[in-house]
Amino acid sequence: MIDIEVGNTFNRRSALFLTTGAVLTSVLILRMLQMQVFNYRDYKKKSENNSFRIQINMPERGKILSAEGIPVSRDTPIYRIYIVPEETDDLDSLLKTLTNDLNLKPKTLKRIDKQIKKQQKFQPVLISEHTDWTVLARVSAKNLPGVHINSGYARVYELHESGAHILGYVGAPKTPKPNAPFFTTGVLGLEKMYNDEMAGTPGQTVMLSNAVGRITGEDEDQFIKPEPGHDIQTTLRYDAQRVMHDALKQHNAGCGVAIDIESGDILAMTSAPGFDPNLFSGDDAEEYMEKLRNDYMKPFVNKTVEGLFPPGSTFKIIVALAALESGAVTPDEQVYCPGYWDYGDRRYHCWEAKGHGHMNLAGALAHSCDIYFYKLALKIGIDAIRKMALRLGLGEKYLSDIFPKEMAGVIPDKYWKEKHVGANWVHGDTIISGIGQGFILTNCLQLALMLARVTSNKIVMPRLIYSNKKQKFKNLGLDRKNINYVLRGLEMVTQPGGTASGSAINVDGAKMGGKTGTSQVRNISKKERATGVLAASQLEWNKRNHGLFVGYAPTDNPRYAVCIITEHSGGSGPAARTCAAVMKTLLEGDK
Repeated sequence: MIDIEVGNTFNRRSALFLTTGAVLTSVLILRMLQMQVFNYRDYKKKSENNSFRIQINMPERGKILSAEGIPVSRDTPIYRIYIVPEETDDLDSLLKTLTNDLNLKPKTLKRIDKQIKKQQKFQPVLISEHTDWTVLARVSAKNLPGVHINSGYARVYELHESGAHILGYVGAPKTPKPNAPFFTTGVLGLEKMYNDEMAGTPGQTVMLSNAVGRITGEDEDQFIKPEPGHDIQTTLRYDAQRVMHDALKQHNAGCGVAIDIESGDILAMTSAPGFDPNLFSGDDAEEYMEKLRNDYMKPFVNKTVEGLFPPGSTFKIIVALAALESGAVTPDEQVYCPGYWDYGDRRYHCWEAKGHGHMNLAGALAHSCDIYFYKLALKIGIDAIRKMALRLGLGEKYLSDIFPKEMAGVIPDKYWKEKHVGANWVHGDTIISGIGQGFILTNCLQLALMLARVTSNKIVMPRLIYSNKKQKFKNLGLDRKNINYVLRGLEMVTQPGGTASGSAINVDGAKMGGKTGTSQVRNISKKERATGVLAASQLEWNKRNHGLFVGYAPTDNPRYAVCIITEHSGGSGPAARTCAAVMKTLLEGDK
């Protein structure tokens, strides 16, 4: 009886196990059929592509345009070849093959070796940029493990050195992106200021690879198309920008700014020497950058806003207006200039050793008589001079959002001297301020703006980004008669007998007026004056005076204001000739 019950129990359990086993076996068989027959293609793909890599696709960066719509900074399509060291078992053999195929130079191999040792093995190493299509096809056909081809963009700067300080350049970010090794961002100038607008929106490609790291395809379902960035249009006139920089380079160093008086648009703005951002990529880039950093001429400094200079005789425009507005002088009132003036225990010299004779205001501006302005400055005082200088735009920053290192300069008074020098203001300080020397420091943009405000009698404000919306400037509030008295003298500067008569222009009747200036960089001793002041050609370059010229045109209806500073040129002649070339280009462009 017990044996029968045990047997029955065993039979039931056996049946249960057999049934369960049969069900599980059936499920397994069905699953295998599903995987191997019905979903064969999907699982085959997954088995082969057992890893994936997300590749960020960088969009085309927006262009920077000139006022005419000419691209001055743009992207150009390129192909790159790069390797991922961890994806190959024989790195030396791979590099040898690529050296033969791409004809790599020793300098390139040195850079590649340095990069491989510096970073982790999974990070990409650039082998070749701007690769020729036939070479690219030959390398691609070999299907070398660890070798990748990337399509992307490289930045091209059409203005080369002439636009470098304004446009800036792009470079690698401080924190590299592992899945976007060739990502760039704005580093300087407009490229940095408007980076978000121009950068666009990246896309992505999911790259599928097998167990040995070889790319086997793309997951089309996860592809995201990149969105290109927006263009930025500047106020820069392409022709004027090139002409200004080319002229300045002939004199080694300097800067220039041209402004549209009616709109405040900056039509040209350049600093020399500069740098060519097109050379910031490639195997010679590091060497080029090092050369720039060690250059005593400081090519990275944007002298239009960062460089501070004594304004020299261009400052006489401010002194003349301050005196006329105060009523301390009349336009026809004359001062005698014998070539020097003794005041107190000091003798003040005019640049013209033999003197100018009797001078009224217009004549003193035309011939830049120092004695006239020494006496005029002392007569009205430093407070009146400072007030007019600030009113005309000196001592202020205007584009510091684009150029963080912009300098405001120095327009001194007795309080400034007490604070910064620790001494009392004396009459001698006021006297030499009358000719733009002493403690006064300004920059090229401010001097161009000064002349724009004088000629228009409006508080002109500069801008670098083009807009259809016209700027509305408040009235400066000067007496128009006083402005005309000053402009009469500035017209005479480029006429026969004036200090810039050799730089006169006439474009279909349109003429230029202006003011020369020379800012001293060294003191002339009594001994040197007695034996003869050394000519600029007898001095070392960095001991020669700076030359300045501020010009406007046309004289009958001022539209453009230009300031040119030529460093250590010895005098104002090179600055005046450069201004004439730029002004001629602007006037001819109007036709």
